[in-house]
Amino acid sequence: LHVRSRRQRQMCIRDRDTVSRERRGEVVSRILDGWGLDALQKAKILDDEDRALCVLSIHESLQCIYSDSPERALQWPHRPNREFGDSPPLDEIVGGDIEKVKKYLRYHCYNA
Repeated sequence: LHVRSRRQRQMCIRDRDTVSRERRGEVVSRILDGWGLDALQKAKILDDEDRALCVLSIHESLQCIYSDSPERALQWPHRPNREFGDSPPLDEIVGGDIEKVKKYLRYHCYNA
C-alpha cells in the first residue's frame, strides 16, 4: 500500500470536512456509483448517516493510500482481502461491518 505524507493526509481530512451536510448524500452517492452499487445497496447506505460517513472515510483512506492510482482505489473494494475472510471489502461495506473496513483502511493510511 502506498501512503501519503502527513501533509497530504491532513489535506485529505480538510477536504472531507468541507463537504457540507447538504452535499454529503450526493458525494456518497457518487462514490457508491463508482464502486458499482445498485439502487438497493445504495439506499441501504444512504438511509443511515453513520454508514454514509463511513463511506466518506473509506473513500478518503483509499485516496490517501492509492494517491498514485485512482483506478486501484476504485478496484480495491471489489478485490478479495484476507482481512475480510477472502471476501471483497464491498461485502462488508454493503451488508456487514462497515466500521471494520473503515478502521482497517485508517490504520493502513496513518500507520503503515
